[in-house]
Amino acid sequence: MKIVSTLFTLLTFCLTVFGQPNKEQTDNSVKFDSIIKHFKERNYSHDKIRLPLIYQEKDYEIVISDNSIAFDLQETVLKNPFDSKYPISYSVVYQDKLVSLFEPGTFVCHSIPALTRDTEFERKVNTKKFQYHWLLDNKLVGISDDKYYYLNSDNVWLDYTASVPFTGQPKLFEDSSYISFCDCHGEWGGTVYFYNKTTKKIYFTEATCANSILKKNNEYLVLSHLGHMEGSTELKAITNPDKLSLVDLKNTNKPFQGQLSLVDLENMNKTFQVQALGNADSSKAANTIFEYYDIQIFSSFTYQGKTLYLVYWRDKTFLAELKNNTIQIVNPLFNRELYTHNPITTNYDNTILMNLDYYGIAREREVSCIIIKDNQLIKFDWNEKHSR
Repeated sequence: MKIVSTLFTLLTFCLTVFGQPNKEQTDNSVKFDSIIKHFKERNYSHDKIRLPLIYQEKDYEIVISDNSIAFDLQETVLKNPFDSKYPISYSVVYQDKLVSLFEPGTFVCHSIPALTRDTEFERKVNTKKFQYHWLLDNKLVGISDDKYYYLNSDNVWLDYTASVPFTGQPKLFEDSSYISFCDCHGEWGGTVYFYNKTTKKIYFTEATCANSILKKNNEYLVLSHLGHMEGSTELKAITNPDKLSLVDLKNTNKPFQGQLSLVDLENMNKTFQVQALGNADSSKAANTIFEYYDIQIFSSFTYQGKTLYLVYWRDKTFLAELKNNTIQIVNPLFNRELYTHNPITTNYDNTILMNLDYYGIAREREVSCIIIKDNQLIKFDWNEKHSR
């Protein structure tokens, strides 16, 4: 019996160490002491902090919420078995699995929320080499040698005959009527596109730069943010995307015709031309709900019937509700800075996925993700723990 007990203990140890990622558990009780202390120290504008009020200006205010939301917070690092450090397309959730694509075009799959490798599923899907992948119409779709394929119920790749309005960029949003995607040219502008699945027409409006879309009360709520200067964020409401300006597929993700003359500051007698980027929507079919400066909101998602936002302000990233231009901090998350440039948030049926990039680490590639399922919020980094 002693030998059996020893073997069982050894087996349990091996499963714990080698069979799953090593997750860091944090103190999950909602405490605001650290973030309040931080904001008092980073009080650049010498605000009078009178709790629960943290900051107030003409367009919005920031407060500590009376209705905090607790999460089971965890952090971990996921390794991939290939040479490339970061996925070549944004990961998706498919059949309760995180499906990621790495060079040389091979899928790596992890179960959710355990985040253990599903090598059996990997064996079934890795029968082709893919350049990009998405979840479209609830199907796992990939592009291989310039052809689109989808995975059927028998885990066999078949020709995907539905029209796809992009080849090598993430999907921003999808419902029964539209597929949405976006482009971003930083301070030069950005665009969000709505592809009508029935008419095959594409409509657009400005969004610098779109990171998530929620559909509420028959409106499409497009959230955007920009990190230029001190940052900014904007929320637009679109009742009918077909009322937006029309654009041809060949002209998406392209600069429009226009030039700006800029002076070379070192040689004041010289000027040079740069192209103005982004498309100009003249339809007036998109209504601005808010436009804030000196703050960035990276994500919007629905959680337990509430709309929550991932907010970045004064070197801290936290979750908040937004009511009547009041940003109510409901959870300080990991009490540190978590920065990203072109994130995308997808609200799946029972899982929320945020894909996070960071230029300084991997340019436009995904370096981290946040997964929210039930009351669990897991942040994982690819290959090594990132400070951002």
